[in-house]
Amino acid sequence: MIKTKSLLLLLLLVLAAACPPQKATQTGAPVVDNEENRLAAAKEYVKIAPPKDLLQDFTAGVAEKLPEQLRKPFMKVISSQELQDAADQIVLKALVKHFTANEIKTLITFYSTPEGKTILQKEGAYRAEVMNGINVELMTAFKKAVQEQQPKAPEGQQPPAAGQKPPEHPAQPGPAGPKPGPPSPKPGPPAAK
Repeated sequence: MIKTKSLLLLLLLVLAAACPPQKATQTGAPVVDNEENRLAAAKEYVKIAPPKDLLQDFTAGVAEKLPEQLRKPFMKVISSQELQDAADQIVLKALVKHFTANEIKTLITFYSTPEGKTILQKEGAYRAEVMNGINVELMTAFKKAVQEQQPKAPEGQQPPAAGQKPPEHPAQPGPAGPKPGPPSPKPGPPAAK
């Protein structure tokens, strides 16, 4: 259960860090960029764009892919207050780390518009689709790279199965000439009668 929480928190952090900056016109006077102002702006941002919404949208698709007996416990963890609080803290830290106070305020201004609110509603499904597509492409490319690393078998031979070593000294064709058979009698003196 703790591993699941840790995995989900890591996933949320990756998603939060991957948020592309949104362009919008900032209203109001610029704010001095310091950690206190960043944190204040980040707290305001979390109110209009709660991480729990993004988390629930993203994990809905994950829950559908789980075996039925795991769905209910998974959704219980996702909706737990403990995880919601942790998600808020992860997003606050990431916002303060990666954006200036004015950039966060610009995000707030944008997400407060009708278009911004609509984008917030669609963002979870959008990110889930993008991450799933990227995951499929990544796995395909990775499998191809692993296959290319496998030693190639000489023509006419099967390549070694995954995890098997190729033979140290492959069989070499023998010299041209008669094939070995039973030894022939040695010439010598005729046998005495």
